[in-house]
Amino acid sequence: MTTNLTKIDAMKVKTFHIRLSKEHLEADQERVNSFLESVNVSKTETGFIVDEPNYWSLLVFYDDQMKRDQLKASNKVSYAVNTELSLEEKLMFDTLKQWRVIKAKELRLPSFMIFNNAELVTVSKIKPQHVADLSLIKGFGEQKITKFGKELLDIIHPMSVQA
Repeated sequence: MTTNLTKIDAMKVKTFHIRLSKEHLEADQERVNSFLESVNVSKTETGFIVDEPNYWSLLVFYDDQMKRDQLKASNKVSYAVNTELSLEEKLMFDTLKQWRVIKAKELRLPSFMIFNNAELVTVSKIKPQHVADLSLIKGFGEQKITKFGKELLDIIHPMSVQA
């Protein structure tokens, strides 16, 4: 995986190449997830590159992570990827990761563009009851909630009705 870092008028841009070969895919995605957890993402752009090997090119426009006091003032919940999970939470996290892979293939996107691991850990920890609860999770904006909210809740609470 190659990365480049550029600064443009106070906005930073980082480029990732996510190789699709089995030997590199997981490590490349973990590098992207780690980076996404450490910054405030303003915008992303992706492109599929046909080459040897095929890969996704990802541009991330970002600002450095908020200061700790800004994070504390935020009403969004977020758990780190290395947060200890109960057995039930670990099973939920694994189920959500499997769903993410399927959804990514269906949408022809890299899986981290659906949800990053920290977002899935947070969902596994707090088990939101309603679609509106998803807006309390860091990384869940209106688009993600509209696009994936109902499906996520169906996975978390398969036999209940969400409002």
